[in-house]
Parts: sequence; structure tokens; C-alpha cells
Amino acid sequence: MKRVLPRSLLGLGALLLFWNLGRPALWQDEAETALRAESILETGAPRMTLNGARVTAQPSLTAHEGNAAGVWTWNTWLPAYLVAASFAVLGRTPLAARLPFALAALATLFLFWRLFEEDEDAKRPWAAQAGLALLVLSPAFLLFARQARYYALTALGAVLVMRAWRRMLDGKAGGALALVLALQFLLHSSFAFFAVALAVVGVDALARSAAKRSKGLGVAAAATAALSLPVFWYFRVWDRPGNHAYGPAEALEFLKTFLLWIALFAVPALLPAIAALRKRAPVPVLLGFVLLCGLVAEGFWSRAAAAAAFAWIAAQAALAPPGSLRRLSWLWLAAGLGLLSLSAAEPYGRYLMCLLPPLAYLGGRWLSQAAAGRPAAMAALAVLLLSTNWLACLPLKAAAAIAGPRAPAQTVSGMMRQRLRDVGPRSDLARLLGELARGPRGYVERAAAAIKAGGGGTVFSDADNLSLMFAVGA
Repeated sequence: MKRVLPRSLLGLGALLLFWNLGRPALWQDEAETALRAESILETGAPRMTLNGARVTAQPSLTAHEGNAAGVWTWNTWLPAYLVAASFAVLGRTPLAARLPFALAALATLFLFWRLFEEDEDAKRPWAAQAGLALLVLSPAFLLFARQARYYALTALGAVLVMRAWRRMLDGKAGGALALVLALQFLLHSSFAFFAVALAVVGVDALARSAAKRSKGLGVAAAATAALSLPVFWYFRVWDRPGNHAYGPAEALEFLKTFLLWIALFAVPALLPAIAALRKRAPVPVLLGFVLLCGLVAEGFWSRAAAAAAFAWIAAQAALAPPGSLRRLSWLWLAAGLGLLSLSAAEPYGRYLMCLLPPLAYLGGRWLSQAAAGRPAAMAALAVLLLSTNWLACLPLKAAAAIAGPRAPAQTVSGMMRQRLRDVGPRSDLARLLGELARGPRGYVERAAAAIKAGGGGTVFSDADNLSLMFAVGA
């Protein structure tokens, strides 16, 4: 049964990742990736323009997105090259645009299972199977993985780096090479999460005594620097107007939003609480609810609650054994939240895709602990977790009733937090499955058909211009 279940879950994951993958039109950011891929097929490199038309999803920064040769250098190229390869084989369709990322997500699920299964620190019955189920049936993971964007690549990169680092610490052959390659994969998927990976590996290495550090660490560090510094120089990552670092107050506002999103859509707030009560530890549960009350509020004390929550995450990483998957997961969570809170354009949930595998690992451990490792109890709790959001929604509603603000903060992140506070009891998985079965209900398909039928040479659009460009083949 312990072998049949993960294979069944991986098969289910493949079905959910590929089901109707090509039917919805590409949204604006996906279309940008696809149009960059078309420019690669035409010129060999991602260009700022395609057939004379400027391609950008952020018009205010268009002048800064490329170099003097017209090559697009705003972000990494791996997503666009993957789509270009897919277009070359399968043709220019939404399915071909999304397929590389769905495949990356499927590889993430398989490697996540292998990583969790091999973890010596997780001696909890059925924890690995539970963690895999939480990731396979995560609406957030499925939604982000089914997009022609870099999100799935960052999740795969996270698992690759953790596997390679564990291999290197165990002294296995090829560990240093695997780590260098995994870091390069993440570098060319996302500059930000390459930095997260470096922070995680660096902090974990420093926590180990010099005698226990892998002999290949210096070689891996030198190779990573040699391969990465030219990339940073070419892309001039440090010299662009979009770069910014928020002050402490705004960064904590973003951190609050990210933490609330995680509590609603990644790890339901009641799950670690139930696990703690099984250990007869009510004090952490009470303190956790106090922090949740702070996170749903606004103002100084709310920001203090966000800082306290981050400190608790960092403390969990410090208390876990060096090199353990538990420590790496907490470190990844702390580094990812810290970097995104300081530098993300806005606190969008899709930026957290890279954190979903570590969160699923921790969720699997909590699920096993909450059910005392009993398969029937774990199955019942997993069904409750996946079929409804009650375990996430109810504590959030209770906290909002006590400490929720009368009006949301008048910022983008403040409005996002209000939408999170307004989420009611529902089944996010059922909603996602309904969308997958129903197919597109947007206007892009109809607008593209009208444009093609009209045959006009000029079309005006005040939104989703890249989606329309790709849909009509302009």
C-alpha cells in the first residue's frame, strides 16, 4: 500500500496537470513568455520586439528591459527557451506554451516524493505519503504549475537544490556537481530564488562545524561563482529602475499578506495547532492564535506580529538538526519570505510557488503527528483538508472577528489582505476542478475570433494586448 499510494498520487497529479492544459487563452504574462519564445525562433535570442511590435507586460519600464542590441535582459531566459523548443516541436499553441512547465511540475512531484521518502529525519508513519498528497492536490500548486511562467521551474529548482545539498552532505559521488547544476537551473529560472537557494545552503553550511562540512563545498562555491557572475554582469541585475528594497514597515506589511496567504492556501492554520495539541502543548497553540489575530489586524502591533511570526520560523530552522530536510524547509521558508517581503513588486501568491514543496513537507509531518500516524485518521484528516478550506477559514474568521480592522489599509497589499479576510468556507479544489472541466469563459478567445473575422489592420486594446497578439498571431 505504501508503494501503490504514491504511484497513484503521481498519476493523479499528471492527470490534473495536463487535463485541458491548452484550452484557456494565455493571460498577459504567459503571452509575454510565448512571444519571447517566438522571437527566439526567429532570431535565436529573446528580443524586445516581434515583427516590429514592442513586447512588454510592464509598459512603464519598457525602455529599461533590454540592451542596446535589442535583446531582452529584464529577466532570465530559460522559460522562453523552453517554450521555444516546445513551439518548434508542437507548433504555436497554448498547450505547447504551457507543456514545459506542467512537465517541470510533474518532475517536482516525483523528486519531492523521493526526497521525502529518503529523509531520515521524518520517522513519522505515512508522513511522506501525506506530504505528497498535499502537494498533488494543492489548488495553488496546480494553478501556478499550469501556466507558461517560471513558477513551476522555481518549485523544481527548490527540490533539486535540497536533494543535491543532502547528497553532498552524505558524501555521495557527484554531490558537488549536482549542487552546481541545480543552482544554475534555479539561476536561469529566477534570480530571486537563486539568491534564496544560496542563502539556505550558506546558512546551513555555516551551522555545521568545519570538520563536518563537505569537502566539495569550496569547489561547488567556486564553480557557482564562475558560472553565475558573468550572468549577473550581462543582465546587469543590480542596475535597473525596477529594483527596490522596501523599508521595514512596508516589508512587514508584505510579510503579513504572504503569511495570511500561506495560512489559507498552503498549510491550513489549524493543522499545526492540532499537531501541537496531540503533543499536549496548548501554549504554542494559544500563542499562534494571538499571532494570527495580529496578522489579520492593521497598524503597528500587526507589523510586530508579522515580525514575531518570522522570528518563530527562523527559530524553527535554528532548532532543527543541520542538514536535515526539516531545517532546509524552514530555512527555505524564512529566506523566501524575507526576500519577497523586501523586494517583490506586490505580495502576489504566485510568487510563493517555490515555497510550496517545503510547506508540503512540513504539512505532511504535521498531518502524521495530528493523526498519531494512524492511516485511517490521516486519510480522514487529509480528505477534510483537501475537500474544504474549513481548517484554514475558521481560525482566520475567528481572528478577524476579534482583531480585524473596520476598514482595509489603503494600499495594494492592504486590499489583498482584505480579500483574504473575506474568503468564506468553500472547496478550492472543487472550484479548480470545475474550471478545468468547464474550459475558458474569458473574452480573449471571443475577441481574437472577432479580430480574425474582421480582418482589420489596426486593433485598439486597453488591456491584455499580449494575450490578443498571441491569440490572433499578430
